[in-house]
This record gives sequence, C-alpha cells and structure tokens, in this order.
Amino acid sequence: LSQGYVWCVDADLKSYFDTIPHERLMALVQQRVVDGSVLRLLEQSLKAGVLEELKGWAPTERGTPQGAVISPLLANLYLNPLDQELERRGWKLVRYADDFVVLCRSQEAAQRVLDYLRTWTQEAGLTLHPTKTRIVSAQTEGFDFLGWHFRGGKKWPRKKSLQKLQEKLRPLSRRTQGRSLPAIIGQINPILRGWYGYFRDSHLNGLRGPDGCGDACGRCCASGRNGPDMG
Repeated sequence: LSQGYVWCVDADLKSYFDTIPHERLMALVQQRVVDGSVLRLLEQSLKAGVLEELKGWAPTERGTPQGAVISPLLANLYLNPLDQELERRGWKLVRYADDFVVLCRSQEAAQRVLDYLRTWTQEAGLTLHPTKTRIVSAQTEGFDFLGWHFRGGKKWPRKKSLQKLQEKLRPLSRRTQGRSLPAIIGQINPILRGWYGYFRDSHLNGLRGPDGCGDACGRCCASGRNGPDMG
C-alpha cells in the first residue's frame, strides 16, 4: 500500500474447499508425486463420498475431505497456478488459503485483474462469490483481510474480530457463577494476551500494550459497544 498499490481486488471463492474438481486436482498432484501407491490412496480419499440423509454414501467428484490434515495442502496446490500467473503478470497477490486480495496501482488495472480472475476461476471449475468479490479503494473504502481492516495506509482489527472477542469474554466476565474475581481474571488474561499478540501492530488507539489492550477491550465488552470505528 505504501508503494502506491491503493486499489484492491477483494476476492472470495464461493464454497472453495467443497468445489475443487478432483480430476484437475489429481493432475496437479501427479506433476509432483510419482509414487503410484500414494496417488491411489489420495484418489480413494477424495472419492470416498459423503453420507447423505436417506441415501447412504454418495460418490463425490469435487471437494477435499473435510477435516483431513491434507486438505489445506491440496487446496493450496490447486491455487498455485493462479499464484504463479498473477506473479508473472506483475500483479501483487496476498493469499492465505482461499482468502486473497490483489493490489493494483489504478482502478483500471484492478478491473483487468478481476476480469482475469473470472476467466481463470471459470476454467478451473471454481466460482467467485458474486456479492463478496469487489474492487475497492484502499484509501477510502478499505478492505478486510485475515481479521484486519486496512484503510488509508493504516490497519486495525475489523469489527467482526472485536465482536468475536466480546462474545468470548462476556460469559467469562460474569460473576453470577460464584467465581472469584482473581479466577475470572485468570481466565480472561490469556485470551486478551493472545488477541493483543495478533493485533499489537494496530493503529487503533488503546492498543499500545497489554494493559492498553485490557483497558480498551474491558470497556467495550462491559458496555456491549463495538468501540471506535473499526471499518
């Protein structure tokens, strides 16, 4: 953003993990794995099917196994050709699993990126979410990514990140269950430390250190408000 990449293609793949085509995925795997037994085992895992109500096991031709350790690796592998092509074209991609943004210097360049993404995803058997995929100005509108909100060269926790923290802390902060104040603090502090550890580089006032985090979060959680404007 500081280098002038102030237009953002905020992309969202609709039901990505459930829609990855097996045939195309296996073709990508075969480019890297030559052990036939491993390939057969992986293919069997992909085609194991799902349990449908009243129908029993139904075969599947799309999607990675839910909860399987290898699913994130396969999902990353499937998007690797897109990563390489975007890099080859000189576009700035930031991706974590199926959550990604592409940063551009102009709105026109962002539109070219979006047009390419639509073509690529269609050919890859994937779908861009029609309402969640958009072009935004990082200077005025901003965008959310991995729990953060980025706007105007600054970043702070997105509203949903603070709301989730509030939801986690409220039940713990109630003293109606007969717990002592030190016991409550002992449960809350590790959560606040973890939250602050992730968002410590925020430009939001009040997040200057663990004490600041505790003060700001404590006030917000006690009041039930969303706190400052967080995008």
